[in-house]
Amino acid sequence: MVRAEAAASEALGTMTPKVVQAMKDAGLFWMLLEAKAGGFQAPMVDCMEAWEEIAAADGSAGWSLMANSTGTAVPYAFCSDEAVAEIYGGPEKPIMAGMLGPGGMAVETNGALQGSGKYRFGSGSLHATWVGSGMFVMDDKAMRKLPDGSPVVRVCWRPREEVKFEHEWDVMGLRGTGSVDYSLTDVTVPEGFHHERSITRSPRDWRLYDIGIAGLACAGHTGFALGVMRRALEEITRIAFGKKRPAYATVLGEQPVFRHDFAYHEASYHAARDFTLRFYGEIQDHLEAGGELTPAMRARFRQNCIFVHKVASEVVRFCHVMGGSESLRNPSDLGRCMRDIHVATQHIFVDTIAMQDIAVPILAEWQGFATRQAAV
Repeated sequence: MVRAEAAASEALGTMTPKVVQAMKDAGLFWMLLEAKAGGFQAPMVDCMEAWEEIAAADGSAGWSLMANSTGTAVPYAFCSDEAVAEIYGGPEKPIMAGMLGPGGMAVETNGALQGSGKYRFGSGSLHATWVGSGMFVMDDKAMRKLPDGSPVVRVCWRPREEVKFEHEWDVMGLRGTGSVDYSLTDVTVPEGFHHERSITRSPRDWRLYDIGIAGLACAGHTGFALGVMRRALEEITRIAFGKKRPAYATVLGEQPVFRHDFAYHEASYHAARDFTLRFYGEIQDHLEAGGELTPAMRARFRQNCIFVHKVASEVVRFCHVMGGSESLRNPSDLGRCMRDIHVATQHIFVDTIAMQDIAVPILAEWQGFATRQAAV
């Protein structure tokens, strides 16, 4: 059904009501909520596979789902008990969206924040019931700082009624994600309904939440990229055995050069997928056994995310080029894969410049290993 609705979602600029309702009925928005809150409390590997499956059906739907399902876990994981009771205790389970990076400023009075802000790329916001927004906290016109010198950024959660949405969303790819701009004007965020963006220790029982916002976000983005890559391979396989290009002696799928390159790119997909599922499975096992994440483990969230997006962009590009004219003429599922993955690679979480910082704790881990081996 998601595949059948993909073109309509692109035209609408957000997932169609039919798709949203189907995801509600399946409980997919609440995969990462504890069971006692009405969620699936699903293993992270299951969530990765769900994001991959939906993104393979339609990249925009997979992107929206990963944004909503990870976002819906965040206030549950990090807000106060009183806030959680209000947000999640109603007759209908909430759906979260929003841009959690700083787009506004607020002042604190008796634990409550008062502030305003303008935000971009609120993926999945048009069907969300609560919206999260990051704000710098100001003290006498100066940014409040954390002990490491970085600015305090509080993620503030407010009902959608307090948010003004800009409904224009006209972009090259991910056209059906409803990633609209929005703003908050002079809102009050009670104590407990806001939390530090960098928090990595949850007051809830499920220790998976200790991967933090960054870990949840990287997981969602990576699952999306796997799905678009898989769909591109599926589409080029379909095209290859029904298409004969000019000057080719037979159909594309029987050409030696195509077969050679396809084998390499198909292996790249499996290597990226296996790395991802093994990594997140090990992280969950480690946390649920009572372990704490090392700096190298946390660095690998983005390492994995950036790596998989690089692989995906190469695999999808190969499929798109080999698809020839069938990649170009709309509507084209392979063309949509190409547009979606290359828009996705522009996200800040996928900026390859981060690899230079990611490498620092990972190198330290390898240095420690080498030192121990030399001492044996």
